[in-house]
Amino acid sequence: MPLSDHEQQLLDQLEQQLRSEDPRFARNISETQAVATGPGFSAKRFVLGILIALVGLAATILAISLVSTSMWFIALGVVGFGLMVVGMYWAFSRPGHTHTTQTESKNVGSKSESKGSAGFMSRLEDRWEKRQRGE
Repeated sequence: MPLSDHEQQLLDQLEQQLRSEDPRFARNISETQAVATGPGFSAKRFVLGILIALVGLAATILAISLVSTSMWFIALGVVGFGLMVVGMYWAFSRPGHTHTTQTESKNVGSKSESKGSAGFMSRLEDRWEKRQRGE
């Protein structure tokens, strides 16, 4: 059910007030909504991915059964396995989905871990030097 003009105006006023009072919170909310309303599940993509995975499975089974006749079927088995992996990835991934937020959070985590490990290593070095000096 659509909002009336009065309700839409009130909502716009509340949004402007929120943006002016707490811009960081408003930015976080709008980023969360952009991620949530992004492209979702695609049945066509899912079916195509499953079909690719099934072709890969068939190629792998065929290669396993015929590997005793020729060694070229090992390559067919590897290609079939690759098709299975690609097909399943294609079927279960979201179209247009970017992983920038995940990689950024991983980078932030690795930076904090490296700082912690650098501090740990420097403490170990200090202890080692103290032992060498006999303290």
